[in-house]
Amino acid sequence: MAINWGGLEKDIEAWFADLSEKTEDDTAKFLADSYGQATMAAADPNGNAVIPPGKESGIESAWSSAFAAQKAVDQKLGPPGWMSVEGAIMLFWTACPFSPAPPHPGTVTPISNITTMPGAPGIAAAIDKAFNQEDAAKTAKELVTGYKNHASSIMGMYIGLIPPTASTPLSVVWTGIK
Repeated sequence: MAINWGGLEKDIEAWFADLSEKTEDDTAKFLADSYGQATMAAADPNGNAVIPPGKESGIESAWSSAFAAQKAVDQKLGPPGWMSVEGAIMLFWTACPFSPAPPHPGTVTPISNITTMPGAPGIAAAIDKAFNQEDAAKTAKELVTGYKNHASSIMGMYIGLIPPTASTPLSVVWTGIK
């Protein structure tokens, strides 16, 4: 399993290229739902699947509030205007469980597999860069590039038991989801 970044990029491009009437809240819901849908296929470096956290509503609220804040002022807010979205995406990945099976190398019996760091900051700058593009394809590319960069910085810890008695725990730290 892996995140379908290409499919997400195409969906975002199609959304912004479609000039039919949409509200900021429609766009917030689309961006949150499409991100959640794409990341349902995430896996840790060993291929263990994510157990989707189902926190898209927090991302949707953050997008809505960021759009409202931007609309309320005359000048562009820049990356700080998108910090609520960055925070919501990081919260999405906070303590996010991944399947502990199959066991990571060196272990025989899985115990747990969870994120320990929800990724490095930087999404707000990527969102700002994306929304400064004039073309839907460029907007989608920049946004998904920011998502990908963030996903590569998510860290977790797998804990499993080692042989021969399968009673001694081994912690395996991992970085990056795919």
